[in-house]
Amino acid sequence: MSCPEELQYWTSDEVAEVLGIPDPLYGKLWSFLTGAKNPTPLGGDGSDGTVETPDGRLNPDNDDKAPNWWNLLSTNEQKIIIKKSKEYHG
Repeated sequence: MSCPEELQYWTSDEVAEVLGIPDPLYGKLWSFLTGAKNPTPLGGDGSDGTVETPDGRLNPDNDDKAPNWWNLLSTNEQKIIIKKSKEYHG
């Protein structure tokens, strides 16, 4: 099962929080963020590793983005996220 197109630039914590993912999958998604070696920069004023523009947030190479952790999920976990994404996006 492939990662939904609408989640390509979502971080694991965004998926967990915005889509209302239940435990224990919620915790698993947060673990991808805490284990990321190249996480998405935070928004801010440009200091302390933050970025002012959204360009820095749209880099698919950031390993907290869905395509980078999608295959670490079970088929059942992927189905939960797909269902929640469809509910969210209509």
